[in-house]
Amino acid sequence: MDVKGAYLNGNLKEEIFMMQPEGYSDGSNKACQLLKTLYGLKQSGREWNIELNIKLEECGYKRIHSDPCVYMLKTLDGMILITVWVDDLLIFATSIKYMQIAKRDILESFEVTDLGELNKMVGIEITWDHEHRKITITQTSYIEVILAKYGLQDACPVHTPLDANIKLEPGEPEAGNCSNNYASLIGSLMYAAVGTRPDIAFAINRLASFTANPTMCHWTAAKHVLRYLKGTKNMGIIYSKPESEGMTSQNNFTGYSDASFTNNYDRTSVSGYVFVSAGGAVTWGSKKQNIVSLSTTEAEYVCLSDTVHEATWLRNLYAEIGYPQKEPTLVYGDNLGSLAIATNPCYHKRTKHFDIKHHYIRDQVSNKTIVTEYLPTAQMTADILTKALPKRTQDIHMKSLGLSSA
Repeated sequence: MDVKGAYLNGNLKEEIFMMQPEGYSDGSNKACQLLKTLYGLKQSGREWNIELNIKLEECGYKRIHSDPCVYMLKTLDGMILITVWVDDLLIFATSIKYMQIAKRDILESFEVTDLGELNKMVGIEITWDHEHRKITITQTSYIEVILAKYGLQDACPVHTPLDANIKLEPGEPEAGNCSNNYASLIGSLMYAAVGTRPDIAFAINRLASFTANPTMCHWTAAKHVLRYLKGTKNMGIIYSKPESEGMTSQNNFTGYSDASFTNNYDRTSVSGYVFVSAGGAVTWGSKKQNIVSLSTTEAEYVCLSDTVHEATWLRNLYAEIGYPQKEPTLVYGDNLGSLAIATNPCYHKRTKHFDIKHHYIRDQVSNKTIVTEYLPTAQMTADILTKALPKRTQDIHMKSLGLSSA
């Protein structure tokens, strides 16, 4: 559902005046005091969210702690979830009866447009296959718009998002400052990387490092990503119901953690993690570590700790919406040293300089909320989030992420 004129529903707490709008002036030149928010005011977004929260809570919905944009109404025989993206509401219900209840509650509070079954949300396209119990999310139209904007809609496709043979480093800018255009391109690609395309996450992470001072080499690499998307624009993440009907809640998601040691021009490492549920990636990350690790084990341990942070949030989210994890969450790593340190405080002389915050993982392993296991690098799905890979290896990991042509 889409709320019409959402920002006009907020109540102003500050004293704000405006000139009489053109065409509505009474000729007195008096100023108008605003009682409600308008589009363009800094307060509008927050005041709209406060008003929405008040109305939903009056209807019995509860804002969950794990995500303030999710509201839940749960009874003995059903449940409703409402997720909020500014003025777009996405409604989940366990039955038609509860869907009708949710719609009634919203219609009584705001003027909205009922858009029916979900097929597109904030640029993400959703395709349903009810017969085979599958859902596919893609961003085909969004990618086509980016390609047209930069004149690459007819470009020759390439097989990988980043050329492994190209070394990206800071350099002197070329004639003319194109940083704003470069930042716009990277920002556009980043939305695809965080929405449905984890396969380009590392490339965008690397290219974003040069936003302030891009060179022609960085521009070429960014357009290389566009050419890759040209050939894979129909690709998306496919989620499907497990074949085994007896699967228990502990199988809801599995994590993969990997780091690439000193894989940056400034000798920092790159962390990558991904969690997979129902056959597809549900959350992932690729980022430069903010410390210089002294060993591969340290880089992997730092990444493993970040992965467990995400696992903790996922466990809390699942528990709040009615799917508590009865067993420890499984997180795979491909470095035996980091896995050993996570389980036991060993190798003290070589690990005593580790920042205390990274030992969070030990508590979670000790509490039996997380269990770590070794997985060979060749099978490590998160490897695609830490470095540029050859096509064959990339295709293997993309399949593990649930990425396939729609």
